[in-house]
Amino acid sequence: MAQSITFLYSILIILISLQSSDAIFLNSLFSTQDGSNLCNADKCELKSNWSHQAVCDYVNCNDDACEGGGYLLWTQYVECAPNTTSRVFIIIAAVLYMLLLFLMVSSAADDYFSPSISSIVAHLRISESVAGVTFMAFGNGAPDVFGSIASVLSSPTPKADLALGELFGGGLFVTTMVVSTIILTSPFDVEVFSTIRDLLFYLVALSFLGFCFIFYNRVTLWMPLTFLGLYLLYVLTVIGAQYYHNRKRKAIQQQNSVKSRASRRSRKSLHSVAPMPVIPEIEVQEQSAPFPEISVVTGAIDKLKEHMTEKAQERPVRRYTKRPSFLVNGEGNLNHLHPYAKQNHLGTSRRQSELSNEDEEFVVIHGQVYQGHEARSRAASLVPEPRKISSWQNFDVLTDLAEHLDPRPDAEDWEEMNIFSKVLSYINVGPNFLFKLTIPLNEQSWSKPLTLIHAFTCPAFLLFSLQFFLKSPFSGSPGLWLYGLAVSIVIAALLIFFTELGVQPKYYKEIYSYAGFIMSIAWIYLISSEVVNVVTMLGVVSRVSHEVLGLTILAWSNSIGDLIADVSVVKQGYPRMAMAAAIGGPLFNLLMGFGLPFTIAKLQGKYISMTINPTYRLLILFLAISLLATLIGIPVQKFRLQRPHAAVLISIYIAFIVFVLLSETGVLVWN
Repeated sequence: MAQSITFLYSILIILISLQSSDAIFLNSLFSTQDGSNLCNADKCELKSNWSHQAVCDYVNCNDDACEGGGYLLWTQYVECAPNTTSRVFIIIAAVLYMLLLFLMVSSAADDYFSPSISSIVAHLRISESVAGVTFMAFGNGAPDVFGSIASVLSSPTPKADLALGELFGGGLFVTTMVVSTIILTSPFDVEVFSTIRDLLFYLVALSFLGFCFIFYNRVTLWMPLTFLGLYLLYVLTVIGAQYYHNRKRKAIQQQNSVKSRASRRSRKSLHSVAPMPVIPEIEVQEQSAPFPEISVVTGAIDKLKEHMTEKAQERPVRRYTKRPSFLVNGEGNLNHLHPYAKQNHLGTSRRQSELSNEDEEFVVIHGQVYQGHEARSRAASLVPEPRKISSWQNFDVLTDLAEHLDPRPDAEDWEEMNIFSKVLSYINVGPNFLFKLTIPLNEQSWSKPLTLIHAFTCPAFLLFSLQFFLKSPFSGSPGLWLYGLAVSIVIAALLIFFTELGVQPKYYKEIYSYAGFIMSIAWIYLISSEVVNVVTMLGVVSRVSHEVLGLTILAWSNSIGDLIADVSVVKQGYPRMAMAAAIGGPLFNLLMGFGLPFTIAKLQGKYISMTINPTYRLLILFLAISLLATLIGIPVQKFRLQRPHAAVLISIYIAFIVFVLLSETGVLVWN
């Protein structure tokens, strides 16, 4: 184990050193040629009359402007290719690599980031209202938000146009094409308050950003801070509405209880001669705690133990190391066991929740709806018992490690997958193995060998993802990798002396939840940086602006997952939930995707230009039109969205694409 960890550190140091030395050599080479004054350009602008060598030298000298900030310098690879065949091959490889990155970021967010979020929410005892618009919204929008962060912060030259293009383009695609798909799948009655609330907040944020574009030519600190303040106001509005709703519901329940008692007393007086048997009153008390009654949870755990024993007898070959979890509905009743049990019988209870007036938060993982209390119950579920291992010399140590690092999907999940999902699972085997090697997963049972590996891989990869691996904290100091190695040795020593092989530590689940949260963010940020690198290369090669690339490649790639998930939610009987995600998700992405990275960039002293070009005008205009169309269409259609409204939204998006093409080709000229 020690040799493999040493080898891993050596590989990381060699890769980063080669990249740094190569960049230094190329910059010095270009500085000796004519046109060296073109170094350190703000934008990567290539001239058509330049020779192949001049273009290559320019790209090498301006890696901050011509690259996205990741490790693989795709623009240099393409522009410095020796011939056209090599150039085409590299572009195809980059596109395939980008598709793999999209698959990886989806897996990292759904399989590792979201479970950590749910456990943290449960551990901190955060209310469902707060969790729904903070942690759970962050879990659903992580790829979009971190894509914006990577565009702005991953390189010294912020790619603000790429970030804004993604945020605007993704919002327009979701509020038109995704919403129209939801309506076409199943017309539905709108949840009036929450939908209009989100639409109004979205319009206010969009109007403020348009105001900034008109009257300012650069981003100042108060602009992103205003967006963060608007997000805080949105959270307070949701909490206040939920508090009012709970008080109103409680008052109605008390009135119904008083009426019920009065009715029984009346019936008793009328039948005083021959009194009827009195049915005992059953009072339903509202749960104040975030978990159901202890008796319900205890019964669910007993059923889980029996179910795990049955599964162990059925499949003795492969031991299930990932925890099942019971999901409990709002009344404290056991719904089903997850992930073993089938979920078809949940349609009735879920549809009743959909038709109720309760404004309840939810998360969607792999197309499956988890309401706030359900997502919370994942963290309260039973973690499988660790394998009983008595000694390090036992062969079970390697068997246990292999089971925990097995990147294949579980047998139950595999049987329910279609052919396309199975192909994606095969492709994701390699990345999933890397995830399990570097991301602690709180849904797995305790494994001391794997935890020792995580003690070394997590600090190293965290520094690597942030590109701090070789940076020195002060002059004359070794790189941060050495300090990270020292931290790993200390953690490993504590694990060796204070934990046992077959006994789960007391705070194992909590520690793994927070560690998994941090490492998931590291992976999502690294993947987003690499995606920005590929998209930047495509823009340099095709001479297409960053705004257009953001509203097409990045927006479509991040929104296709939303489209599939929302349609799945609708088919489960939750069209209003899908609608809430289609409006609230882009709103969260805009508020945090602009507020967070741009605030950090300004605190770092970076200059960010803010020029309203034709593409931005079209984006803001058509996004506002789509939001206003839905806002006006709701009361016009008597609060029921139907298929004609879907046709209107699709027409808006098609018109937007046509106008963008006319603007980019020079047919449409703005004054």
